[in-house]
Amino acid sequence: MQFLTRMLFLAFVGAAIGWFTNFVAVKMLFKPLKPIKILGIEVQGLIPKRKYEIAKSVGEIVEKELLSFNELWDKLLTEENRKFLLSNLDLKVKGVTENKFPSFLPKAIKEMISNYIGDIINREVEVFLNFPPNEVVEIISKKLKISEIVEEKIKSFKLEKLEDVVIKIAHSELYMIEIMGGVLGFLIGVLQAIVIQFL
Repeated sequence: MQFLTRMLFLAFVGAAIGWFTNFVAVKMLFKPLKPIKILGIEVQGLIPKRKYEIAKSVGEIVEKELLSFNELWDKLLTEENRKFLLSNLDLKVKGVTENKFPSFLPKAIKEMISNYIGDIINREVEVFLNFPPNEVVEIISKKLKISEIVEEKIKSFKLEKLEDVVIKIAHSELYMIEIMGGVLGFLIGVLQAIVIQFL
């Protein structure tokens, strides 16, 4: 009976210590948000401290592994999207040109000029869209870097928002880390009781 009491006591103490240390470790991923000094040592949460490195890594992963510009371009250049783009471009050109012309111009002339400009723009866009895909991708990808867009977006997050995002994504995993700390602590407590009893 005494052994069982001691074992349960050590097991629950171990579980409490294991849970508490993992709870603190999870909190220290984010807290403190700003650097503070404790006993002369500067302390800051891991994610706030490494925010810029994380932003760069996430940007590179998104571009290389998840959404390259080539894949994005392939999705944009489906036949349906091309037609949609050209028809909307045509409507936009007509709307802008007709509204900008002087009011004294007859409507027929406005429409004629608007159609002429629209045809030129559509032809140029069509030529651009019909470029060999590799050339188009190379031209645009030099100016548009998905990794840089993602990186800048993450860098612009407030630390509190970044914490919220990470917690929303990994809430269950972080909770499991805390629970596993308690479980391992419990087992270590049981093992300690056995070692004390039989050694």
